[in-house]
Amino acid sequence: MTPGAQLNTPVALFLFNRSDRAQRILEEIRRARPTRLFLVADGPRNAEEEAQCERARAVAELVDWPCEVMTDFAERNLGLRRRIPSGIEWVFGEVDRAILLEDDCLPHPTFFPYCEELLDRYSEEERVMHVAGSQLLRESPNGGASYHFSRYVHIWGWATWRRAWRRYDGALDEWHAARRRGREACLRRWFAAEDERNYWRYVWDNFATSTNWSAQWSYACIARRALAITPNRNMISNVGFGADATNAKEDPLGIANRPLEGIGFPLVHPGSIEADVRADAATSHLFRISSPPPASAAREPLRRRAWAAILRVGGRVLDFVPAPIRPRIRHRDRRPPGESAR
Repeated sequence: MTPGAQLNTPVALFLFNRSDRAQRILEEIRRARPTRLFLVADGPRNAEEEAQCERARAVAELVDWPCEVMTDFAERNLGLRRRIPSGIEWVFGEVDRAILLEDDCLPHPTFFPYCEELLDRYSEEERVMHVAGSQLLRESPNGGASYHFSRYVHIWGWATWRRAWRRYDGALDEWHAARRRGREACLRRWFAAEDERNYWRYVWDNFATSTNWSAQWSYACIARRALAITPNRNMISNVGFGADATNAKEDPLGIANRPLEGIGFPLVHPGSIEADVRADAATSHLFRISSPPPASAAREPLRRRAWAAILRVGGRVLDFVPAPIRPRIRHRDRRPPGESAR
């Protein structure tokens, strides 16, 4: 894709109940003018949220370019752990690749052509499962390329393929089916640092008690020694932190509202498809400065809860957008199994 041209790769936008952020993100999508747009929404948690959700969904009226719009609305609140994966599953029932944005993830204009080019370039490379738009390290990798490969996934603005998403297991059956000794052996192979092993053990053992969905995606990639493409300059700014957020109420590591740097074209590709050891060591350091969130996590020092906060923040959709407002929109109701339409 030439920057400024219409985007051929489908975009999926997840929203919920904050129309101001929904509009801001959709305006950036509007600049890319994708030919297909998927709008996914969770239902309100209570009667007071119904109007807020409707206002967020109504920003779909900003779709005024040639575009097929499809919606997936939940009538009841499914929660983040169910809504996001079910929305992604729906998207990949329709297309074989997509760019995925939550409505608190503000993209730089170059994010879209960057994703499109790399989705094309690595479409047949099974080792590559994820294309990230975020660069969260304090010091960006400086290897001369536009991006590097990592074993860690960042989901504040990302893209993937159907062939990769089919590895997602929301119940982590593979992890829980293994005997404890087998799980420990895997952890030792995957992580050199004990703190990191402790963290992921806790997350994967206790995911059912959280709203997290991205820890399961991390497992799908890490367990297969897969790689994530990570840009060397940041293209996503998370604008969703605050008291009204579902999880991202605090920003202990100062990662909210990061400056948008963008990326230059033509992209400079790495010389090999291998994880950047130095960049991954820096990312792993984020795990080592924190501990697994114990039952008494609320009483733990803030620094020890920092990475747990990042994971929780990374795996949620704060707002959703949808509304059947154009002739080409295909609407899909979401309701609990066995419940008829109202």
